[in-house]
Amino acid sequence: MQNAGDFKLLGEFIKTHRISGHLVLKLSFFAEEELKEGDTVFVEVDGIPVPFFIGEFRFLGDFTALVRFDDTETAQQAEILTGCSVYCSPGYATEEAEKEEGYGDITGFRVLDREKGYSGILQEVIEYPDNPVMRLDHDGAEILIPFHDDIVLNIDHSLRVIEISAPEGLLDLYL
Repeated sequence: MQNAGDFKLLGEFIKTHRISGHLVLKLSFFAEEELKEGDTVFVEVDGIPVPFFIGEFRFLGDFTALVRFDDTETAQQAEILTGCSVYCSPGYATEEAEKEEGYGDITGFRVLDREKGYSGILQEVIEYPDNPVMRLDHDGAEILIPFHDDIVLNIDHSLRVIEISAPEGLLDLYL
């Protein structure tokens, strides 16, 4: 029998997404390649790695992905897996593609809002439980914006830019 130590930690399911059985996966490392339909991952349920077949997988951000399994069709079925660790084969994501978990690789990036434009330079991501917050410097003023999938639209590492869509009125407090 295999145990979780035989696999590579892919991440942890942090919440369900909508009513269709999708789960949000917080990735343990930066990965460029998506898992494909039919690929197998192992979800640790009560300490035992249980195989699941990927029905859908797509990245939401650099460290989050949306996953649906072939046999999870409702939010109730997916809810059972929330908080569980997810493992993949050791060959998934080569060592060159891996980065240390965290947000250190995006500090110093310019933050651009779709409506307001330049919003500041990312100084740090403050990691509150299940609610990380970006701390920006905008000409000496501190701006706090939730680091959430609904707000962070794109992170371009080559241009060192984070594109956001801040909730209406949030940046009016600062800009």
